[in-house]
Amino acid sequence: MKMGESHRTYNDVCTSAVSGNFDRKTINIPTLAVDVQPGSVIKSDGTVYTSGNDALLVLSHARAGTDVNIIIADRLVYIRSETVIAVMGATVGAAAIAALTASGNIRVALADK
Repeated sequence: MKMGESHRTYNDVCTSAVSGNFDRKTINIPTLAVDVQPGSVIKSDGTVYTSGNDALLVLSHARAGTDVNIIIADRLVYIRSETVIAVMGATVGAAAIAALTASGNIRVALADK
């Protein structure tokens, strides 16, 4: 049996949430421009995040297309920054984390040691 790489999940991105009722929400993206996985960061228009304040942290898998429902981080959640950086790259990942945490609704957990 060949061992492959496992897919990222919600638990790879979120380390703690105050409430399962408020940590995520489902939104509809009319046109999702890129395939996404947990840890991806996109803009509200469905394009890949590169810079700025418009950032949504994806918590589900979805293929690019039209009328796509995805799960995103909402509030009262702690995330693993290393997962976002692994998916987005070091430079864009750091900018994405800054945008995601600016409001205080999403916070960065201390790295596991």
